[in-house]
Amino acid sequence: MRSRTPKVLHPVGGKPIIDHVLDACTQAGIRRIVAVVNSRQLELVSHIGGRSEVAYQDEQKGSGHALAQAPPDLLGEGDVLVLNGDGPLIRPETIQLLAAAHRRAGTPATLASVEDPSRTDGRVIRDAQGKLDRIVEYRDASPAEREVGEINVGLYAFRGGSALLQALSGLQPANAQGELYLTDLVQALKPVEVVRLEDAEEGLGINDRVQLATAERVMRRRVLEQLMRAGVTIADPDSTYVDATVRVGEDTVLEPGVILRGATVIGRDCRIGPYADIRSSQIGDGCRVEHAWLDGVRMAAGSDCGPYSKLRPGTEIGRSVHVGSFAEIVRSRIGAGTAVPHVSYLGDATVGERVNVGAGTITANYDREKDAKYPTEIGDDGDVGVDTIFIAPRKMGRRAKTGAGSVVNKDVPEDAVVVGVPARLIRKKAPVS
Repeated sequence: MRSRTPKVLHPVGGKPIIDHVLDACTQAGIRRIVAVVNSRQLELVSHIGGRSEVAYQDEQKGSGHALAQAPPDLLGEGDVLVLNGDGPLIRPETIQLLAAAHRRAGTPATLASVEDPSRTDGRVIRDAQGKLDRIVEYRDASPAEREVGEINVGLYAFRGGSALLQALSGLQPANAQGELYLTDLVQALKPVEVVRLEDAEEGLGINDRVQLATAERVMRRRVLEQLMRAGVTIADPDSTYVDATVRVGEDTVLEPGVILRGATVIGRDCRIGPYADIRSSQIGDGCRVEHAWLDGVRMAAGSDCGPYSKLRPGTEIGRSVHVGSFAEIVRSRIGAGTAVPHVSYLGDATVGERVNVGAGTITANYDREKDAKYPTEIGDDGDVGVDTIFIAPRKMGRRAKTGAGSVVNKDVPEDAVVVGVPARLIRKKAPVS
């Protein structure tokens, strides 16, 4: 991969390769999972955490040697599933299919294959009766063997016990790489059942960034197809990118150029895009987001945003809020029915309900001398004039109003009207009974 990041921590569909593999095993009902890793890959060991047991292979002596590092009690009884940690496209249903075929066949070993002559994986060589004769790694194969289209995808089931342990201990590095191959283990345990998978893409392993991009395309297509079958309209799948971790409600429309990442949840009856980039945000039912960038945002039902707005982490948008063009909001709460129509910056602000925020409004929240940020509070039913600047920390009471171009450096009482630079009180409206 030519990377400082361990291969299986590179993302596919928004989550690391290894997470796809672990999730597939868990969803397939595997009761005990052991990941064989190099102890020097501390980042990987930490990432796996409590999701599986960890066994260490500090000398890279091949796949057979890796299996031999698994706990002896795991290999000594029951059925043992073995799969590559760099295969993010394997489905839980395929794992279940292989396990069921293995139990039906009653053979010491079962492996999965696909038809894909373009790949440089091990070739499945069959005998005259169509049974498995041997598996030849591509680098060790003859020209004739390389022409064989059936390849081994690195998904195996073994019958645990003394025969497996004995075969593992007897592996020899009789190949060009001087490694202990799992394929030689299969050879030692014949007869072997071979399960041909219909979807050749499931067997794709990641060895470089070209294959990483291929897996990304496959995963993206799967995610989009699943969403469309679940009632989501995707106007242009070729320009729509949705992580596998995203959820989208029925009757929502994703327009061209939409990117949904991370733990994003989109409600029902929304219209997202065109050209919206949303990361780890929660969007309620009936929302509209157009030509906008959202990260770590909570938007309640019936609200809209954009075009050309940027909502940053910690932003909470209430129900039926309008955020118009060229607005930036960060670490702020906007109350229900409020409008932020044009070209405004709200940082560390709490804005009440039914407030109109005039164009060009700024909460000046950063004190450079103290390197600190301060809050602004705007009460319910307020009216903020265009080009108002709040010098935080500042409070504006309910039903208060600022005139155009005001610089507010003092708190504004309820029902007051202030204007000027700096803003001064010109009158106080009669309170609403």
